[in-house]
Amino acid sequence: MLWQRRQLFITFLVMLLLTLGAGCSLLPEERVDTPPPLLSPPEVRTVTYAVERGYIADELRTLGRVAAVRESTLYFRRSGRMKELLVQAGDAISENQILAKLETGDLEHRLRLAKLDLQRVEMEYKRVKSLLGLEVSPYELKLKELDKEKAVLEVDRLQTEMEASTIRAPFNGRMVSVYARERDAVEAYRTVLKVADPVELEIQVTLPYGTDVNKLVRGQKVLVNVTGETWVDGYIHQIAMSEEGSSSFDNKPVVQIRLEDPKIPLQFDSLVKVTILLEEAENALLVPKAVVRNYMGRRFVRVLDGDARREVDVVVGIEGDTHVQILKGLEEGQTVIGK
Repeated sequence: MLWQRRQLFITFLVMLLLTLGAGCSLLPEERVDTPPPLLSPPEVRTVTYAVERGYIADELRTLGRVAAVRESTLYFRRSGRMKELLVQAGDAISENQILAKLETGDLEHRLRLAKLDLQRVEMEYKRVKSLLGLEVSPYELKLKELDKEKAVLEVDRLQTEMEASTIRAPFNGRMVSVYARERDAVEAYRTVLKVADPVELEIQVTLPYGTDVNKLVRGQKVLVNVTGETWVDGYIHQIAMSEEGSSSFDNKPVVQIRLEDPKIPLQFDSLVKVTILLEEAENALLVPKAVVRNYMGRRFVRVLDGDARREVDVVVGIEGDTHVQILKGLEEGQTVIGK
């Protein structure tokens, strides 16, 4: 009996093992992913340049306004409120034309009375003078002469005050700018109008703050883009200061440019491209701007000498758009490293 039980138990174990083996064969085979191969890091690329010789120029590129050689800024010689503004920008004007007036109160009335009083005094003076030696003494004639001078001075004073409240055109031309409106309070000697005679033209360039004016001189070479791709030669005629700021600190340098050929036509009050040649050098030692480093005021470059690298201090001259001139520190043919 015991033997039979052992046989049944062994049979059961065999069947159990066969069942488990069959069940495992039904499961998908487990796969282990192989790790991707490691990529080699890219080689460090060193950008180098050769120190070479060539032409370099420092140029100021800007816009200029075609203006009249004969221009004038106009103002009142007394403070007041604008009564009449008789012109606007672009108007043609004629010499001595009244352009603007201030409110004058009863000034005009007082001037008329003063002129009438002067006429009366002059008539009285003539009458007394005709009676000199007959009914009038030299003393009485002198008193009438003093009365006449006094009346003349009063008329002159009132006329001067009236003219100080009036702006007249100094010459035939055109209105360029108007800086005030009717009813505005206007300060004495503050620019109100700008007029020009567009017969003779030039180009005016207002320089931005920070421009080194010391690099500009009379006669300096200038290129002017008159039309399309056409550039013509010009030169700096004069360097002045603008007078349109509210104070002297607001005034900017204005470069007046003339064309070498005055027969080339220009359009009044238009804008043209201007290139002012500040500095230039032939056969200069040059490197790209990208190689010059600046640290704490020190300017240096990195030179590649075989496999070795070293820092070399340099003295820089003219700085162009893409290259700089090296005055000291490098030699032609050396290899420098970019940033």
